[in-house]
Amino acid sequence: MSTFTPLLRYLKLLKSQVRIIFYFAKTHAPLKIYIDYFFQLFHRKAIQNTYSKEEYSYRANKEKLRLSNDWFTGNIPFWLSVIDEYALRNKELKALEIGSWEGLSSHFILSSLAKAHLTCVDTWEGADEHKDGTYASKEVLSQIEKNFDENLMPYKERLAKYKGTSFSFFLNNPNRCVYDFIYVDGSHHCDDVMIDAVKCFEMLKIGGIMVFDDYLWQHYTKAADNPATAINLFLRLKKNSYRIIQVNYQVTIMKLKDRY
Repeated sequence: MSTFTPLLRYLKLLKSQVRIIFYFAKTHAPLKIYIDYFFQLFHRKAIQNTYSKEEYSYRANKEKLRLSNDWFTGNIPFWLSVIDEYALRNKELKALEIGSWEGLSSHFILSSLAKAHLTCVDTWEGADEHKDGTYASKEVLSQIEKNFDENLMPYKERLAKYKGTSFSFFLNNPNRCVYDFIYVDGSHHCDDVMIDAVKCFEMLKIGGIMVFDDYLWQHYTKAADNPATAINLFLRLKKNSYRIIQVNYQVTIMKLKDRY
């Protein structure tokens, strides 16, 4: 191995982290995001190593599912660390998922949390990045709902499916403090993410956990249109009402109090 290889790897890592700092600044991240992201940077490898066997096992099991892609399983070690930290595996939980696609994350939730009841909200028509062909072909789009239904069939007794936009779901379900766990992974445009964040936080119980996907995702040319801008604005808006649990590609928080 060349003596320059470790140095090149370090420089590449440093460059990527500098880019993230600039992205935090462009999307107006609160100071706590910077602190937690870089503090946790040193713990991510340990978390991945701790749950590597479970991640490997789930990757093997998911081969039985009907999937056109996998945007989720890289998150499994971090989800499992939160699940174990808060002893969620055997709790009676009401969970909500905004954006389910083919049901891979839904399947993980229901297979990992044996007593969880999950509500999945999706149009099953794809978002901007799917409809423009960036992440999905027309053939894939035509099969996503069918794949979801088949993948979640073993858990149908613990599953509720809502076909429609998240906005229509919120209008038809106005109750507050209903869910113990919420995963926000619907439309990735800033405007939609902001609505999902605020409404989901209303529906989250005090002590409940909410996960935002694609915090570092940068599909739209303008940083202001990407999820991070909405998530950061939400975090500022709800300051002192939550505790940040994890910051990486996703952001995980716990609700501490409700603000009316």
